[in-house]
Amino acid sequence: MKSVISRPYANLSSFSGHLMDPWELPGLAHFCEHMLFMGTDKYPSENEYSKFISSHGGVTNAYTSADHTNYHFDIAPEYLSVTLLEKLLFQGALDRFVQFFLCPLFTESATEREVRAVDSEFSNSLFNDQWRTLQLERQASFVWCCRSLSKPSHDYCKFGTGNEKTLLLDAQEQGIEPREALLEFHNKYYSSDIMACSILGKESLDELEEMVTSLSFGDIAKKNVARKIWDEGPYGEEELGARIEVVPVKDLRNLNLTFPIRDYRDDYRSTPTNYIC
Repeated sequence: MKSVISRPYANLSSFSGHLMDPWELPGLAHFCEHMLFMGTDKYPSENEYSKFISSHGGVTNAYTSADHTNYHFDIAPEYLSVTLLEKLLFQGALDRFVQFFLCPLFTESATEREVRAVDSEFSNSLFNDQWRTLQLERQASFVWCCRSLSKPSHDYCKFGTGNEKTLLLDAQEQGIEPREALLEFHNKYYSSDIMACSILGKESLDELEEMVTSLSFGDIAKKNVARKIWDEGPYGEEELGARIEVVPVKDLRNLNLTFPIRDYRDDYRSTPTNYIC
């Protein structure tokens, strides 16, 4: 069978989004995502993984969402035809990739610099109307508004982006060492039993499986982490029935109606929300 994979790709998601942030350190999951690019025991040079991928025509990226963090990369197909040398290139990329989940360094020197990078991302987001509205739905702290539209005690209310204030200044005031917090978060949530990994390539399934098993993916520790379930919704009676007027950055005129619905995870195969919106 002829391969239809045009751009071989690897993707790993961990059930460790910003809803898992400790209350005293908002933005830690996002910060951890940034720091994993800054070197591992096996490849200690900062951004070694990204440099290797880009030098072979590829692209790397990652994002932190509410309930998971995702890491992925691809490599230009001309580097991945089925020859021994090009297989080794893909293996080299995968080997650098898997080290994120095994032995990140979280060096002191990179920690403060990456806090600045996260803070810059936060500052840029303040001019994004969609991001501003989302923060308003979740929480009031750190942004510009006087009340939150979700329960202050619910994880949904957490400030997921993080910034210099939450990750460095407030942490220092509380006697929290950011590097130790990163190690604790990674050790707790980067567990194989709450991860999913997919790898696409021109090779056969047997060859791809052999490639993965020959590396260290099987060494990602299984820590028996219980997937967090939120039985209670983020909106109660006090949070409903609110009208909020937002002054946009851009010249926009939008009307947003937001209302809670019941948990539909058991019905996800039928995508019931597609019939509503």
